[in-house]
Amino acid sequence: MKKLNNLRNALLASGLIIASSQVYSAGFQISESSVSGLGRAFAGAGVAGDDVSDMFYNPAGMFLAEGRQLQIGLSIIDSKSDFTGTATPFGGPNADGGETGVVPNFYYVMPESSNIKYGLSITAPFGLATEYDSNWAGRYQGIKSELTTIDINPAIAYEVNSQFAVGAGLSVQYADAELTQARFLGPGVPDGKSKIDGDNWDYGFNLGAMFTPSQSTRFGIGFRSKVKQKVDGNLNVTSPTGAPLVSAGAEAEVTLPETLYLGVFHSLNSKVDLLASARWTKWSRFKELRIKFDNGLPDSVTPENWDNTWTLSIGANYHLNSQWTLRAGYAHDESPVPDEDRTVRIPDSDRDWFTLGASYAPNANLTIDFGYAHLSGDDADISETTVIAAPPTSPAVVTSSLVGSYDGSADIFGIQLQYKF
Repeated sequence: MKKLNNLRNALLASGLIIASSQVYSAGFQISESSVSGLGRAFAGAGVAGDDVSDMFYNPAGMFLAEGRQLQIGLSIIDSKSDFTGTATPFGGPNADGGETGVVPNFYYVMPESSNIKYGLSITAPFGLATEYDSNWAGRYQGIKSELTTIDINPAIAYEVNSQFAVGAGLSVQYADAELTQARFLGPGVPDGKSKIDGDNWDYGFNLGAMFTPSQSTRFGIGFRSKVKQKVDGNLNVTSPTGAPLVSAGAEAEVTLPETLYLGVFHSLNSKVDLLASARWTKWSRFKELRIKFDNGLPDSVTPENWDNTWTLSIGANYHLNSQWTLRAGYAHDESPVPDEDRTVRIPDSDRDWFTLGASYAPNANLTIDFGYAHLSGDDADISETTVIAAPPTSPAVVTSSLVGSYDGSADIFGIQLQYKF
């Protein structure tokens, strides 16, 4: 445990903290594992061959990297999630739950022999951050919701022959969560605050295969397993002055779902590459968010009932010259959230990605990648009712009902460095 804590502290100190917003990735899955990929809407994920992030989607893709390579990237997300509506019987102003988030990534690939390669990635496959003003209309449903993940993924790839390669990896994953909301203390009485936080380490795996029938065409399939996170932490309820009112241990189980990636790459000619991808995520595992307490309080249960989803993307590379490559892409991202179970913590909806990117190689060893995406989300209606007081702490059941809609969008900017040794 001491070694794990030391590892956690080192990662946090190095800046591998992910603060991500629901508006730019379906559910709370993060797509931004590559800046090169961002520029083409992640089309061709796992077989694109223009950076070593292929190993995240498909570890067999490490055989597209030449020699030893190091890659460090950063995406900055400016998101908007505007709520318009009303709350009864205790109202409040409308609010924007969007946040500015940072998603870094790290990759390293090295050959062991002519047909074996090793790699290491540190990424954030899942994350969430929404935060509203403390007095907003839906404060009893939620104020701050944050999930941070760090995924450490050593991997190995084996080239069977010139056309076929396979790969596998171990995913060591850390999750940290925080949920806050206003605590109703009585009519006309200033609200208290409820905070639940906790963390956990757990494990999963990933597999992949790549088929290259010709020098101009390749296909890939990758799979990342589910990771069942059992987050242990605490509940703390405080008064308007910050004085403690309730304290208890808290526990929640959240299964971060398995994901299947399909990718295809085709070089049309010396100038143009065409790419496409499909991503399937088993979000149907997320039936409810249940939080258990160790002081006799009843479980806190929020129905979710999410659906499995597909994300489809197409993209292209244009090799302008030996130094510059230009990219563009489009993706449609399905939301797993049913309209009837949408919550203020994840007011998710279908979205469309429109992306541009470029790479500049000043010499044979160094490449600098740039990416930009604009995401436009569908309007998302919400009708959420929450019990905010009940016997024995209240003489009667008191509820807060929030009705309205969300308007979401985001802009993502990325920069990345690749170095070949």
